[in-house]
Amino acid sequence: MSDVLERYERAASRRDPRDALEPLLDDLLRTFAFDKALVLLYDEERASLRGAFGFGIPDAEAQAIECPLADPEDPIVASLRGGMPTLVADPAREPRLAGPVRERLDKIAFGPFVAAPLRSATEGFNTTDGHRTTTPGWEMRGEFAGVVLLARARGVSQADVETLVPFARQAGEALSRQRDVELLRETSESHAIEKEWLWWMVNGVGDAVLLTDSNNDIVLQNRRAELLFRAGEEDSPGKRRAVWMNNFLFTAALSTWNLERGAATTSREVTLVDSIEGTELIYEVITTPATNFRVGMRGTVSVLKNVTDIRHISEQLARGEQRLQTAEEEVRIERDRLDLVLRNVPNPIIVIDNDNQIVSMNAAAQRLFGAQPGSGRRPQMAVANDARFTSFLAALRLEPASERRGEIVVTDPESEERLEMEVQATEVRDTRGAVVATVSVMQDVGRLRELERRRLEQVLFDSEKLAATGRLAASIAHEINNPLEAVQNALYLLQQRRGPDGGREYLDIAARETQRMSRILRQMLGFYRTTEAMAPMDVNALIEEAEGLVAKRLREMGVQLVNELDPSLPNVRGSVDQLKQVILNLLLNAGDSMKKGGTITVSTQGGYGAEAELVGKGVVTIQVRDTGEGIPDDVMAQIFEPFFSTKPGKGTGLGLWVSQGIIQGHGGTLRVRSRMGRGSTFVITLPLEGPNDARAA
Repeated sequence: MSDVLERYERAASRRDPRDALEPLLDDLLRTFAFDKALVLLYDEERASLRGAFGFGIPDAEAQAIECPLADPEDPIVASLRGGMPTLVADPAREPRLAGPVRERLDKIAFGPFVAAPLRSATEGFNTTDGHRTTTPGWEMRGEFAGVVLLARARGVSQADVETLVPFARQAGEALSRQRDVELLRETSESHAIEKEWLWWMVNGVGDAVLLTDSNNDIVLQNRRAELLFRAGEEDSPGKRRAVWMNNFLFTAALSTWNLERGAATTSREVTLVDSIEGTELIYEVITTPATNFRVGMRGTVSVLKNVTDIRHISEQLARGEQRLQTAEEEVRIERDRLDLVLRNVPNPIIVIDNDNQIVSMNAAAQRLFGAQPGSGRRPQMAVANDARFTSFLAALRLEPASERRGEIVVTDPESEERLEMEVQATEVRDTRGAVVATVSVMQDVGRLRELERRRLEQVLFDSEKLAATGRLAASIAHEINNPLEAVQNALYLLQQRRGPDGGREYLDIAARETQRMSRILRQMLGFYRTTEAMAPMDVNALIEEAEGLVAKRLREMGVQLVNELDPSLPNVRGSVDQLKQVILNLLLNAGDSMKKGGTITVSTQGGYGAEAELVGKGVVTIQVRDTGEGIPDDVMAQIFEPFFSTKPGKGTGLGLWVSQGIIQGHGGTLRVRSRMGRGSTFVITLPLEGPNDARAA
């Protein structure tokens, strides 16, 4: 028996369990005449005994056997727990064996057997659930701890069990001692190697790494961390003060972070002091909770990354970004302002690069040179304008001056109007003086010339009007001179005659000549407005009567009359003849404004009206609306002036002036509204009771 144990101890020092146990089992089988042997090794992860190999059993069948440790009544488990060999006389009928184990043993014809434990007395397994525990009792340590099943077909007895008792104890202890020595040696070497590599790994990084316990005291730290948190007696007071401050700040930060409920690995920031320079340092701290299960200690692993430069750069970038955004906003505002100015400039503005390609243009230039899709000749005209302008600018660039002027004729694609444009081209240079673009501003000099021509015509017309006025005045003076001399002579003779009759005939002569002068003035000026008696009149009837006088003439001009007269219109106090003259003048002017025919709409309305504040509460409104060409804005302010006419050679320019005087004499107003291409509307507002002096009378 001692020889068997000695060989077993030598075999136990081998690394592979099969190599260590095969010689021993071979001797046991021969010495004790066992037929078969099965080795079950402890599997910590599965908390069971699993078949490893056997004698007289195929390896595949042996490895298919697994005995859970959860059932303490199982004889195999009881042998491992009690540390004593256990007899199983009939495996096929043993109820304590696990069903799968019993079936597997019966399949390989594994007869009566003795279960001999292989165990030690240091670490063990819980007696209830089969997991590892520090409770004394059923304990097991060693790489090959488990149970050996020894079977004999002719049966086993209690004597076999007693024979294997010393074998089980001494073999387990020898195996454990050898394994412990080997494990201790390997563990020590492995620990020393790992510690060396761990030192290089921790100190090889450029960041400070440290481990603190549950009290936030530093347990371990690398060399980078020592520069921040460790100071010796030989160090200066300033450095020791900085190190003390860093320990205080970091401990306070850790205490605050530990109170927070965050992720297991969390990134935060802390501000420390450079122990050499004394400057402020910003560190990004990544903390990870750690637990040492061997001693049951909890702590925190912290990695400190110096992000001071990054933060300063980030702040500078943020300030730069803010300045850039401000500059971009200013540029955008300036660009929008420039675009707004360019859009509202009526003159075409074009920017051309050095290759004569159009870079930018405003809306007025786009109208002339933009080849927008459309029907008709518009695209062709835009392309033709672009070709003319490019050729013209190329010729203009031959001049040495940086600012050049010239004229070009283009065609308006919309109206097909011929436009005479003056072009002022100015070169745009960069900071080095190189020409990068040319800005061309175009001015429609054709229209300016037309306006100048019209201005000169107006001046000539005004001169002619003044001359006509002078001639009229001279004619009046000539016509009045004769009766005036007659009156003067009659008065002289009357003064010289001192007879009793008093010179009655001379007074009659003076009276007649005076009346003749009055008639001459009425006939020549035509501006006289007799003071006629005013009476209530029907405005609707007056309008229909006036329309009857001009209906034939208007029909010949292709003009249709439409009445929208208010049947409930009240009577107005006024002069029938004078108001009829006003209506006739407005109808004729409206007809003359519609060269190709149209419609004149005359409407009346009673009530208060928009002019009630000016003329009184009760008013009548007469509107004469045409569909003619309208009145230009530059003419609107002059239409009520005397001698002003838009019908050269036809009118005297006195019709509207006289009409306005008549309406004002009735205490009313005459106003006009007009839009080019939409026609004009003349609005007469008359008070129901006539002028103020008539009401007073």
